[in-house]
Amino acid sequence: MQNAADLLSFSGIVCFLIAILHIVIIIAGPKAYRYFGAGEDLTSLAEKHSIIPPLLTAFIATVLAVFGLYAFSGAGEFARMPMLGPVLILIGAIFSLRGLVLPVQLFNLLRKPHKTDTKEIFFSLIALLTAICLLYGTFLNRDFIFQ
Repeated sequence: MQNAADLLSFSGIVCFLIAILHIVIIIAGPKAYRYFGAGEDLTSLAEKHSIIPPLLTAFIATVLAVFGLYAFSGAGEFARMPMLGPVLILIGAIFSLRGLVLPVQLFNLLRKPHKTDTKEIFFSLIALLTAICLLYGTFLNRDFIFQ
């Protein structure tokens, strides 16, 4: 999968899947907020039927969907989005920051296997893989992306 368009399309699919997951979290309610690590404050607000958790989660889903649109635009799937190259690099950096927690999580898994949340390791791995695909795909397709 070294084709730039494939890498960027894969990243777009992942972004859309994560966006859909956020919509499912809104529908599923407080238990989903807790399971996916939203924190006790946000989970508590969801249990009280506050509008804040669904609004915040819908905002995150919207941002992730826009990330997906940029990835697909970089793959040449549809019209060029504004500032395509710099935005793809920024999106790749955001996913990289989330993914770079992985070494710490793996170290903690070795030290305290019973106290480590393995789903967080999985989330970090997905973020890091998405970042690599976005950044490498952007690099490979730089002639198109930075026109």
